[in-house]
Amino acid sequence: MVTTGPLSILHVLAPADSGGLETVVRSLALGHSAMGMSVAIAAVVESPSSLFVEEARDLGITVHVVRSPARSFRPERNGVRAVLEQNKVNILHSHGYRSDILNIGVARAMNIPSVTTLHGFSATDLKARAYEWVQIRAAGRASAVVAVSTNVANRLIKGGVSPTLVHLIRNAAPKSTVLVAEDAARDQLKLERGLHIGWIGRLSREKGPDIMLEAMRYLTDLPVTLSFVGDGSDRLSLSARADRLGIADRIRFHGRVHDAAASLRAFDLVALSSRTEGSPMVILEAMAAEVPIVATRVGGIPDMLSDGEAILVEPENPKALAAAIRSSLIDTKAASDRAARAHSRLAAEFGNEAWLSRYEVLYRSLQPGNPVN
Repeated sequence: MVTTGPLSILHVLAPADSGGLETVVRSLALGHSAMGMSVAIAAVVESPSSLFVEEARDLGITVHVVRSPARSFRPERNGVRAVLEQNKVNILHSHGYRSDILNIGVARAMNIPSVTTLHGFSATDLKARAYEWVQIRAAGRASAVVAVSTNVANRLIKGGVSPTLVHLIRNAAPKSTVLVAEDAARDQLKLERGLHIGWIGRLSREKGPDIMLEAMRYLTDLPVTLSFVGDGSDRLSLSARADRLGIADRIRFHGRVHDAAASLRAFDLVALSSRTEGSPMVILEAMAAEVPIVATRVGGIPDMLSDGEAILVEPENPKALAAAIRSSLIDTKAASDRAARAHSRLAAEFGNEAWLSRYEVLYRSLQPGNPVN
């Protein structure tokens, strides 16, 4: 008989303090809890303190902390197994390469259906590509694999995952974000008068913050400031690069900002300069805030935005990026019209309720007794 009662879901991830993957997990946990499911997170962390864990618990989400050193796999597997043994779980839902590689096998051994969501591929060096290859192999052992964009789905199938296992479920904008008005948002971020570009994400190579800095060299005739919202391994080198380029006075490093999506109206536009992407949450957040978008045409971004809803440029091209930004800042009517169309598309195609329902249907399809199994 098909399971029709409340489901129990355990999300497993090794979280950063912030990021798109973490936002998706929180949104799934909150949304499905509100729908009557029993939802918990197993957070694999190296140290006792974790902003992700603290914030999830503040939101009322049950979080099981699994302590595991970065290069030690046994504690994580044992910890996740213990959580599964101590709680009735219908689905283990893993996120991120480490969780996929280590914990899908734990679920299989315990005869618990597993789902993994592939949030995108961001490898820019040989070592990272090797990890992604192993992750794809591990994902193929799950009961179902969710791809957040067409390019991710194609990559999985090309990598050997059976097409029957792959389900395309694009991300949705978080429902809980309460937008702050423009003036108040600028006050919160301590922004002066003038034009402001928002760049939100992890300061690391795959996101292309260096390309964004290079683009700023071509915009020095405009009264424009670039705000990097986020943190990462490249922050110090980016600050030094801004000094060398002579644009340090136009760059603001805000670090990690709690609920940054709420402050997006502080910016005249949101820019993404990524080299690779999955289905970036910041795009959905900017669409929700009705802020104009300039982005690179990579990964799942063309799935989310057309040329009538944003200006898309090729990656690794600072001049083209700068030209698109200039056009958006100067022709504000056209930029506003694109943002309005993007906002309308968000409501039509990326609704939170439909997104949650698609995951629920997938979870239920994997339960014992379902005709699919």
